[in-house]
Amino acid sequence: MTSSRPPAAGASEGTQSLRRAVQLLRMLSTHTATGWRLSDLADETGLDHTTVHRLLSGLVEERLAARVAGSRRYTLGALNFELGVAAAPYFSLDRLAAPALARLAVSTRDIVFLNVRSGFDSVCIARHEGRAALKAYTVDVGTRRPLCLSAGGVAIVVRLPRAEQAAIEAHNLHSIARREEARQLAVKRMVRRSRRVGYGLNLGDFVPRIGALGVAICNDEGHPVASISLAAMEKDLDEPRRGELLARLRDEAAAIEGLLGRLRY
Repeated sequence: MTSSRPPAAGASEGTQSLRRAVQLLRMLSTHTATGWRLSDLADETGLDHTTVHRLLSGLVEERLAARVAGSRRYTLGALNFELGVAAAPYFSLDRLAAPALARLAVSTRDIVFLNVRSGFDSVCIARHEGRAALKAYTVDVGTRRPLCLSAGGVAIVVRLPRAEQAAIEAHNLHSIARREEARQLAVKRMVRRSRRVGYGLNLGDFVPRIGALGVAICNDEGHPVASISLAAMEKDLDEPRRGELLARLRDEAAAIEGLLGRLRY
């Protein structure tokens, strides 16, 4: 998985080091329970081991990274939590959207997610469970994934200018190049389908028999900054129910858009 931002031409050494450190923090956020080995971080980021070791040492000193007790693995440090607490009043979309997400989960009985865009990735910041359990669906709060790997992420992508869509798709496909070819084909299939219908639509593309719908949440300037998505058994997304669910998602997304002015999106 590569950086969420391409390197700028002519970037200074200090700026380059900063971007590499942020790249490592993004990677650390994807495996917070188990942590990352230094060698795996180097392989995933394309940075040499010496650079990764130097940057990790600095991040550990500043409490932005930490060693997992009893191992040689690294994860996020406590300072990330402290900074998040300070930023929460200005970015906690999950708090404002909670009533809408709860309504959807209760009325549909499915799993409802709130996702925010983070560069080329989406981050799940809220999950509300309906009564219909999906044991195979393991996306939890905090999960970071390339935008094109979920209906919620693709819902954001298809609302962007076509050139930006193409750049995101190319970046995301490159980031999963180490995975099996089937995963890349699934991404292309879902993106094409979603472009055609105008919203995120996963029809068992990644997990057999499990699908998802996603709609974008846009700020006052019309830029998609987040999305609501709903996961269900694929058979439960057949028409006419799919259309009914889509209408509910769009209604709640519009309600959340009306609250964005309270935050800094």
